[in-house]
Amino acid sequence: MKRRRKTVGQALVEFALTATIIFLLLSAAVDLGLIFFTLQALRAAAQEGATYGSYPVVVTNSSGQVTAVRLNYEEIYRRIRTAGGTQPVGVANLMDLNNDGVNDQLQLSLIFDKNNPTNPNGFVIIENPKGSNPANLSGTCATTTPRVDMRNAGQNCWIRVTIRYRYRLFFPFAPVLGREIILRVTHTMPIRSQFVG
Repeated sequence: MKRRRKTVGQALVEFALTATIIFLLLSAAVDLGLIFFTLQALRAAAQEGATYGSYPVVVTNSSGQVTAVRLNYEEIYRRIRTAGGTQPVGVANLMDLNNDGVNDQLQLSLIFDKNNPTNPNGFVIIENPKGSNPANLSGTCATTTPRVDMRNAGQNCWIRVTIRYRYRLFFPFAPVLGREIILRVTHTMPIRSQFVG
C-alpha cells in the first residue's frame, strides 16, 4: 500500500514538470505563428504603399508644363492602412499600429507625420533616397529641377516604406522579452518616372 502512494505522488510531480514545459513550448509556438502572420500583413502593407509611391505625382502649370514631381505621402499612408481592407481583421490591425486600442487617425502625429515623413519615431516612415545600390541608399531625390532625380527615369531614385507594429505577446512566456515586441518591415522600390520634365 505504501509503495502505491509513492508511485501516485511521483506521477503527479512528473506530470507537473512535463506539463509546464509542454505549455511553454505550445505558447511559444502560438506566439511565433501569430508573429509570422503579423509580419506577412505588414509586408503586404509596406509593399502596397511602396508600389503606389513608386509612381509619383506630376504637377503641371496652366500651360501643361511639368513644374514638379513629388510623392503623395497622405495617399501612400492611406494605402498602407487599408492594405488589409477598411475593417480591421486578422492578427495585425493596420488601423492601430501602436496597438493601444485607439484608431491611428485620432493620434496621427504619433503614427505618421506628413510634414516629416522620415521621422524615425513614427510607426510609418516614408523615405525617398537615391543611389545605385539599394542596400546603401542615402540622400533625398530632388523633385523640382528638370531632368534630375525623380524628373528623370534611371537616376536611381527610390521609395522606401518602413512600418513598425507594437505586437503584444499572446502568452508572455519569457519575462526577458516583456509583454510586447516591436515588429519592423521595410520595402524598397525604384521610382518609376516615365518623363524627364
